[in-house]
Amino acid sequence: MDTHRSDGARTRLPARLATSGDLSSEEDIIVDGTFDGQISAPGHHVTISPSAVVRAKVVARAVTILGMVDGTVVAGDRIIVERTASVRGHLTAPSLALMDGAVFTGTVHPFGTEAAVHVAKYRQKHS
Repeated sequence: MDTHRSDGARTRLPARLATSGDLSSEEDIIVDGTFDGQISAPGHHVTISPSAVVRAKVVARAVTILGMVDGTVVAGDRIIVERTASVRGHLTAPSLALMDGAVFTGTVHPFGTEAAVHVAKYRQKHS
């Protein structure tokens, strides 16, 4: 979890949950299960836990990946790909940490996050 948070508010998708669709949150998100679709938490932290399988576009302030992600991840601050992670797709963030042992196939783009985060915030307010 993001240690800069003080209120501890978070949404958790449990390990036995398999869901699809568009998820928009005004708090941190932890994905333990399977998710297909889009996750939008532009001002918050998204954690993809070691048990998670995510096939989605993820837009957040920060993203930590410990499980499997197939898709696009856009973060306004940073993306951390931990050693237990398997990622296939496109990562866009001004700061990226790829830990030793992580599996990554795809592209990294350090620019363009600001526009994507603004669009996600706009959509979140008008949905």
